[in-house]
Amino acid sequence: MKITHHLSEELLLDYSSGALSEGWSIAVAAHLSKCSHCRALHAKLEEVGGALLTDSAPEGLSYDIFENVLNRLDEGGASVGNEVRKNIEWARRYGIPAVVTDYLAADTKKLPWKSLGLGVSQVVLETKDTTATARLLKIPAGKKVPHHSHNGRELTVIFSGGFTDETGNYGPGDIQEIHGNAEHQPWVREEEDCICLAVTEAPLKFSNVAVRLAQPLIGI
Repeated sequence: MKITHHLSEELLLDYSSGALSEGWSIAVAAHLSKCSHCRALHAKLEEVGGALLTDSAPEGLSYDIFENVLNRLDEGGASVGNEVRKNIEWARRYGIPAVVTDYLAADTKKLPWKSLGLGVSQVVLETKDTTATARLLKIPAGKKVPHHSHNGRELTVIFSGGFTDETGNYGPGDIQEIHGNAEHQPWVREEEDCICLAVTEAPLKFSNVAVRLAQPLIGI
């Protein structure tokens, strides 16, 4: 697996500093699980951040810090318990990392795939993030996604298959970062369905009138 599309420095810095919300963080973590190049950069950023914290003057602890730590420990324990019951074979078959399967149903045969038309299906990940939506997409081989632009940022991480658009070719492990002023039409490779994670902060802006009319029904 050769990864040619990486995280932007800005995005990686935001992730390393904890500035990204849950939805965006899932996409970044999913790419990091595949990409040794970006993992190395992330490790360096964490080293720098750790050094800065060590050199900074100590501050008094807030009264609620103990409660916050306990809450995070509870959340961590829950995620470990959930991970044990995931269908690992299904996830591995399509290259889906644990950071995504943790948000999916234990029985992947019962995944709530929702049809978006033209053979495209989605599963919306249940997060607490109110600023972005993360969805697992399954797009048939050879299918063209309707031409569109964006009302904000979109991150797409490829797990299996791949697609081509105006910005290049994307395969397993690659991440695509698109902003509102960019227009594109992804075209899935002929030989394999594309399964990917897409995170958006606003509905897409489709060029086709018929697709725009149907957009409230499909919710994307």
